Amino acid sequence: MIGVHEQKNGTVKDVIIREWTLEDLPAVQHVLLTTWLDAYASFIPEEDLRAYFEEHYNLPALQALYHSRGVGGYVAEVGGSLAAYVKTQFSVEEKRFYVSSLYVLPEYQGLGLGTRLMRSAEQCALTYNVDEIWLGVMTQNLPALKWYRSMGFRFVEEQPFTMGKTTVAHLIGFRKVPRDTEITA
Repeated sequence: MIGVHEQKNGTVKDVIIREWTLEDLPAVQHVLLTTWLDAYASFIPEEDLRAYFEEHYNLPALQALYHSRGVGGYVAEVGGSLAAYVKTQFSVEEKRFYVSSLYVLPEYQGLGLGTRLMRSAEQCALTYNVDEIWLGVMTQNLPALKWYRSMGFRFVEEQPFTMGKTTVAHLIGFRKVPRDTEITA
């Protein structure tokens, strides 16, 4: 667990990065749906976003995912509220480590929470003795695509991704895991 103080708009808030727990899952659901509506609603209809959410991220599905082999996660709390999360997954078959979700509530973007969560994911990747982190991002999610590229991700493949009745282009990419990765306050 990491504690740090961030200042935004003159207000000091505590930031804590820690592994997720079962008790966090309802708040994780809130982060997911809120960020999806903010980031994707301009190119995926809300009814499709909600249908995908209800199918794949209802509480029992999220609990099952939480208990799945190779799945992990970290959350960022700001002032005691869950503001962001990252979900990781190690694929034994592919011998690949994925950041399968990384979402920051809109009102907490710009505080470095995504970077801190990615550092936590890197630490987790090292426990699987892998050299790369893989992820996917929708081509129309330009802010996320720009951010991942700024972090050194290189996109090498494009695949369709379907939410509800809407299919969008999804870029798949990777970056090397820094061997000197340390989680710092």
